[in-house]
Amino acid sequence: MKLLRYLLLPIALIYGGITIIRNWLFDQNILKPSEFNIPIINVGNLSMGGTGKTPHVEYIIKLISNQHPIAVLSRGYGRKTSDYIEAEIDHKSYEVGDEPLQFKTKFPAVTIAVEKNRVKGVLNLLYDHPNKEAIILDDAFQHRAIKSGLNILLTTYSKPFFDDKILPIGTLREFKKGYRRADLIIVTKCPEKLSEKSKNIFHNKIPSNIPLFFSRINYGKIYSLNNQSILDINQELNFLLITGIADASDLINELNKRKLNFKHLAYRDHYPYKEKDAKHISEIFDTFAGKNKVILTTEKDSMRMKTIKAFKELPIYVFEIEVEFLEEKTSFDNQIIEYVRFDKKDS
Repeated sequence: MKLLRYLLLPIALIYGGITIIRNWLFDQNILKPSEFNIPIINVGNLSMGGTGKTPHVEYIIKLISNQHPIAVLSRGYGRKTSDYIEAEIDHKSYEVGDEPLQFKTKFPAVTIAVEKNRVKGVLNLLYDHPNKEAIILDDAFQHRAIKSGLNILLTTYSKPFFDDKILPIGTLREFKKGYRRADLIIVTKCPEKLSEKSKNIFHNKIPSNIPLFFSRINYGKIYSLNNQSILDINQELNFLLITGIADASDLINELNKRKLNFKHLAYRDHYPYKEKDAKHISEIFDTFAGKNKVILTTEKDSMRMKTIKAFKELPIYVFEIEVEFLEEKTSFDNQIIEYVRFDKKDS
């Protein structure tokens, strides 16, 4: 492992050097970001993924969308299209991306758009929807071409950015000092009971001038992909867990905590399921032990599964998740609400 790191070190230094130069150009205002007369909330991370960004974006949507007409702009990772598109519920995941489709499915009244060029995306949103009072940028912490008013950085409890390394040695998209651009930092996927000693590790690593929050994933109901019926969980059930996400460890820990019987079949993040994958999963499911069995997957995976005909013939259930803050929830909520309210009045 050490030998591999030594071999990858030159690549990491070159990649890291490029990010340093790019950030310096923005810091010196040589590269000028676009500014918009609307509150823009940027939710992102320093690592490649798996920080729980999607449920945190959903949390913010739920928090402010009842009081303000808002929009969410995403790159739409994994889609086969390239143009600016406003997501609709009947879109396919390969048209708009699995995360934007999930946002639209859960919040049908909210405008969800995808555009690789975020500046063009914001311009399109403001032209088509001049009444919007805030825009959430999904996964755009490194996208400095837009000056966001509120930058929210996510990092996981088990693998915080300050213990990680730059790509390809680690998973960081830029050197860890990039966290200084954050206005708020959320430590995600925390255990339910977080000790003061554990909190202090993060407080000692992160300057006190950046507000620090801790959150966990709260697992909700398990519903059918095909008919929305709710599954009554019991220890006699056997689960075939299918995931195509960056980090399934939190979900696996949840199943183990509930002492459920399961076998895990893992695909890469944003894996585009096809008919042949459904047939392969069906074959594994047929040989799976026991009669009382179902297939379990994530909300994000379900967006990529629901248009595959063969999946509609299988008993697939989706584990619903949401974010829960460990203390300081009111403080976090108020900072988001006041930012949107203040900037809206000031604009």
